[in-house]
Amino acid sequence: MDTLKESIKDFTDDYLLEEYFHHSEEYTHEAYSLLKEEFERRNFDAEKINGFLNKEKEADPVRRNYDSKDFTRLENSFSHTDALLAITMLRDSGIVFFLDNPNSSEIIPLETEAERLFTIHVHNDFIGKAHELLDEHFTKNDGKYNLKYTGAIERLKAFNFHDLHLNELKAAELIDVSFTTEERRVITHYGRKLIDEADKIESEQERVLFYYDSIEAIIEKLERDSKKLSRSDLLAILEILQIYCCDQSFPEMMNDSIMGILNLFTGV
Repeated sequence: MDTLKESIKDFTDDYLLEEYFHHSEEYTHEAYSLLKEEFERRNFDAEKINGFLNKEKEADPVRRNYDSKDFTRLENSFSHTDALLAITMLRDSGIVFFLDNPNSSEIIPLETEAERLFTIHVHNDFIGKAHELLDEHFTKNDGKYNLKYTGAIERLKAFNFHDLHLNELKAAELIDVSFTTEERRVITHYGRKLIDEADKIESEQERVLFYYDSIEAIIEKLERDSKKLSRSDLLAILEILQIYCCDQSFPEMMNDSIMGILNLFTGV
C-alpha cells in the first residue's frame, strides 16, 4: 500500500480528478481511501473542480444522444494495438464512433491481450470520412485492419494516454528495466527540457501533461540507475519521449526502448 500511496501522489491534477470522479469503481476500498486522501490533501478549489467537470461535459455534448441503430459496424476488426491507434485518429478527426470487443468473455478470458479483436461502429453521418481516413493508414487483410506504418515513432505519436486506464495494482507494479547509459541520458535530458517548457508545450500542442508532476522523481531514479520502475514511471517516460520524438536531434537508437515500453501497454 505504501507503493500505491506514492504512485497516487505522482498523479497529475487532471488524472487524479479523472480517477476520483470517473474510475473510483476500479479501486478496492483501501485503495479508494488513499485516492480520496490525496484528493482532499490537494484541497482543490471549487473553480478547479467545476472547470474539470464542465470540460468533460463540453468535450462531446451530443454523442450521448445518439442511438445505436444510427451506427454501422466496420467489416474489418482491429488488434488491441491498432484499435488504440484507430480511435486516436478517428477522435482527432471529429468522427463519432464507439469501440466494441464482441468476441471476448469477461468471465473466462480465453485470449491474450495481443489476440483480442475489436470492432469499431461509426455513426452513419461519418462513415465515408472514417473509411477514407482508415484506408489511408491501414490495409485490409483476412478481415482485419493492419497499420501500414509500424515504426516506433509513428506508434509513439499515436499512443493515447487518455484512453489508458490502469487499476491501482497495475499502475504501481514494478517492472525490471535495463536502459543503457545513453538511453538514460536521453530520457533525463528531455525530462529536464520538459520541466522547463511545460507551459509552452501545453499551449502549443493543446494537450495536458498527464505525468508532469512525476518527472523530477523519474530523473532521480534514472540517475541512480534504478533497476525497477513502476508502470506509471514508464508511462511518464513515454510522455516525455512522445513530446520530443520529432526533434531533429532525437536519436534513432531510442526506437527499441520506445517499442519495448509500448509493448507493455498495447499487448504486442
